[in-house]
Amino acid sequence: MRKVLVDVAVAAGVAGVLALIASAGLGGGQPGAVAYLWAAALGALMLGRRRHSRIVLVLTVGGLFAYYAAGFPAIGVAVPVAAALYSAAEAGHRRTAVAATLVALVVSVFFRLREGQDFGFVVLYDGIGHLALMAAAIVLGELVRARRRISALTGRQIELEAERRVHEHNQELSRELHDSIGHALTVAAIQANVARQEAPHRPDATVAALDHVTRALSEALADLRGTVRNLRAGPEPSLGDLGALMDTARDAGFRVRAAIEPVQDEATAATAYRLVREAVTNVLRHSGGRSIAVEIREAEGVLLVSVEDDGGPAGPEGAGAGLTGLRERVAAAGGRLDAGPVENGWRVSAALPLEPAR
Repeated sequence: MRKVLVDVAVAAGVAGVLALIASAGLGGGQPGAVAYLWAAALGALMLGRRRHSRIVLVLTVGGLFAYYAAGFPAIGVAVPVAAALYSAAEAGHRRTAVAATLVALVVSVFFRLREGQDFGFVVLYDGIGHLALMAAAIVLGELVRARRRISALTGRQIELEAERRVHEHNQELSRELHDSIGHALTVAAIQANVARQEAPHRPDATVAALDHVTRALSEALADLRGTVRNLRAGPEPSLGDLGALMDTARDAGFRVRAAIEPVQDEATAATAYRLVREAVTNVLRHSGGRSIAVEIREAEGVLLVSVEDDGGPAGPEGAGAGLTGLRERVAAAGGRLDAGPVENGWRVSAALPLEPAR
């Protein structure tokens, strides 16, 4: 709801400013009702700036050209296109925004000079100011996009640190369990052997030895139950947890497409979750792309996992340590992992064996 209100405010602001400029009659003459409709139409385009930022930018520049072609008084170029430039840069279309800036500025200068406006004012004074404003809009969009990525990575880093601590805790529990049960079973074995040897000669010693066995086994069972309770306090991740991960990527400015089938094998599902998480984190850290496609499906007893982005081969390639960890995890599960460039970006894919249903 907040985003919708912001978009409505931006649309109203753009339409209002353009209507004000039109009513001022810059360049002589009054533009009339058509110019106000033009201002309202360019403002309305801002409502689609988040989902279709590149289209909105192209239509905005085209609308500016149409305004000039209709013979209305020439105006500056920055105000009509600044908001669209910001949205395009925020969505990751930096090159498109820069190209649109240059085209719009050249066309605007051409029309204003053709109308007889002073060259020094249009090019050296007004032109430089408009160029600076449009460049600022692009830079601001890039900064907002970068801030979102940093925020998403910070949140992901916190989650990874929490999981690392849980893993270390579980490792400590496993060591304690090994030590306590190993000690108890050693004591039980020794006392059982004593009871066997003393049984024919000293019944009282046999009873005492068996009491030691009973106490040792009781302590071992108590330790085992406590450890199991602690381990159950931290459940394995599942594919249902991927929703939050996808939201993190969207908050960082990516378009996310997800096709995820349910998986009954909990252990394999946990491995798939970790694989997708690591791959998406690598995209957030290293990729200059704008979209992520996640697919998880079953095929002939194997779970196929794929994470692809459009960032190009230079994207996650630097994440060697992360990919090494993924390969080790997938190999431990008996699967296979591939990572490398594809036609339109970079892909991490894996095939994980599924336990047969019981």
